[in-house]
Amino acid sequence: MLYNNDIFSPYRGPMEEPLMNRNMLVCAALALIVALTGCSKSVDNAVVAKVNSAKITAADFKKQLDDLQPQMQQAVTVDPKARKEFLEDLIGIELVLQEARRLKLDKDPTFIKKQEELEKEMKQRIQEAAKNELFNALLKKELMDKIKQPTDEEVKAYYTAHREDIRKAAGGKDLSFKQAEAQGLKRYVYQINQREAYLEYSKGLKAKAKISIDDKAMDALISSLSQPPAAGTLQLTKPVVKEEKKGEETKK
Repeated sequence: MLYNNDIFSPYRGPMEEPLMNRNMLVCAALALIVALTGCSKSVDNAVVAKVNSAKITAADFKKQLDDLQPQMQQAVTVDPKARKEFLEDLIGIELVLQEARRLKLDKDPTFIKKQEELEKEMKQRIQEAAKNELFNALLKKELMDKIKQPTDEEVKAYYTAHREDIRKAAGGKDLSFKQAEAQGLKRYVYQINQREAYLEYSKGLKAKAKISIDDKAMDALISSLSQPPAAGTLQLTKPVVKEEKKGEETKK
């Protein structure tokens, strides 16, 4: 689903500074970025180890380090022994990869098919991310200024009207208004207002669009989703107790 509860930010930046001050700050910031970027690139390109014809750069080291838990990252950063062991692991991984290529496992049809599936999946993720960004960009442009933060009175009114829903969401606990407010009730009401504004906006777009729905295709889709698992697959659904009434079995 493309809709994102955080598509609008209630934050408004500070009042604009005088143009000259801003220009000076921008120039200083750009100079600092250029200096830091040049330094960072130099460090990242440094070769920390050579493994036959391959190189392990500082950028490779940092990328693998970023995947570790924070405690492990700190250990590698401050402990020479941990750092050496981590580098040895990277060297071992590179050697295994080289051996796999030597045995031409990267040419294996199964491996190639898996790679194609992964590339297709990654492409789909990128496309979905792009759609999400585009979706949010339009809604920010069209609706941001039209949606205001809810007042205290509006939040209290929502709390009074939806107290039972709030209790269910809290796991059966009856929250006071102060407790619900502390758990983000105002932000939730704001998100509801966002959602309602989006639905109203999309309703106007639908009124001007040509839309057709294939009910047969939809029925076929739903049918495929509700098919029982194939024989031999593990079923994780809770078994029906024999003593229960047929009506209760039907509900399950």
